[in-house]
Amino acid sequence: MTTRRDRLFDVAADHFVRFGFRKASISGITHEAKVSKGALYLEFATKDDLFTQVVYREFRLYLQDALARVQNDPEGGRLSRIYRHCLAALLKREFLVSLYTDTDGALTGLLVQHGPERYGPRVVLGETFLARLQQAGLVTPTIPAASLSHTLSVLTTGPLLAEPLLRREDSPPLRETLGAISDMISTSFEISGPDVSEGKEAFADLVQALISELDPERLA
Repeated sequence: MTTRRDRLFDVAADHFVRFGFRKASISGITHEAKVSKGALYLEFATKDDLFTQVVYREFRLYLQDALARVQNDPEGGRLSRIYRHCLAALLKREFLVSLYTDTDGALTGLLVQHGPERYGPRVVLGETFLARLQQAGLVTPTIPAASLSHTLSVLTTGPLLAEPLLRREDSPPLRETLGAISDMISTSFEISGPDVSEGKEAFADLVQALISELDPERLA
């Protein structure tokens, strides 16, 4: 069941994608969401506050989707599968994709203004998480977990940020590019054979931690 707040966030996310942060208007959002300006301002002091809450909500929904995909995949505890499911869930959220790939900078400019700590993509597979996969025998121990985490961060954000710069008419779909990276991760970093349950558990813990970090109070 869609609540009034969900409807407001859906409309706001759509307006931010269509018009960019600066051109999206509170009047337009409230009119389409059938919410009064007064009611909106009781919850959000400014448009920036509303945007921050939309970011939090979109990342939370994305992370929950990614976790469900991992848990439902018999091989979901493997690093390449986790990467693939994270990106598949991300690509479903048009707002999040626009946050990194919009060509006019209406949203990506906020990344520069506020820094990755506030609006950075929550697809980072951190050092602690990767160390757990190494201990479970799912990932090669020859690469330090910190180095592997940074490499995966680059492999995640790089294609998204490069999309508006490198896109041509004959370019493959972004999903295809990310799938190729997933295959590369499988052959370069994974160890086949071990039970994947520890990988699933480690990812569930990671998602819980990331959602906790996305508390609106911390994003303000």
